[in-house]
Amino acid sequence: MLLIGKRLDPQGRHFLHHPPGTRALISFLCPGTVLASLILSVGAVMQLAAQSERAHQVIQFTWVAGLPFHLANGSLGRFTADWGFLLDPLSSVMILVVTFVGFLIHVYSIGYMWHDGGYYRFFAYMNLFVFFMLMLVLANNYLLLFVGWEGVGLCSYLLIGFYFHKKSAGDAGNKAFIVNRIGDAGFILAMLLILSTVGTLRFVD
Repeated sequence: MLLIGKRLDPQGRHFLHHPPGTRALISFLCPGTVLASLILSVGAVMQLAAQSERAHQVIQFTWVAGLPFHLANGSLGRFTADWGFLLDPLSSVMILVVTFVGFLIHVYSIGYMWHDGGYYRFFAYMNLFVFFMLMLVLANNYLLLFVGWEGVGLCSYLLIGFYFHKKSAGDAGNKAFIVNRIGDAGFILAMLLILSTVGTLRFVD
């Protein structure tokens, strides 16, 4: 994106000035996508409530297929992971919370970040954060949930260290990154334990 000029904000920091209209476009597009997600989420929850089934699953494709492994009881199993999404009462609540609160944060951030040089970068991180949060809460298996978990961790690192020119922000981002890796280790061990015990990572199974 084209950036021109350089000036100081009230705290005396140098930052780049966006071309006229760029901030307005970002302010409309980025919160607008989250608002669209909120509207679609409300529609999906209403459709689920009208059905007799308490869960609706959509499988796009299988991205890990047929990996052999031994269960804890000694029998041989084959591991399969879908790129699929599951809407149930729990995930229904979560997608409404994520999209509604995410939209409010985006709207608030328009004014809060308006004079910041990283305006476009901040909203890119925020949109990515909402995307991975929705993947996390809608995943139909633990492995895809882990992908969303890692994406949320990445966005947390990027947002915490947003002012990367400041040592304190960089240190805080690195701390968050390291702590998340500890959580990852526990997550992976738990997935392996579940897989060896029940033979699948799908929630419905």
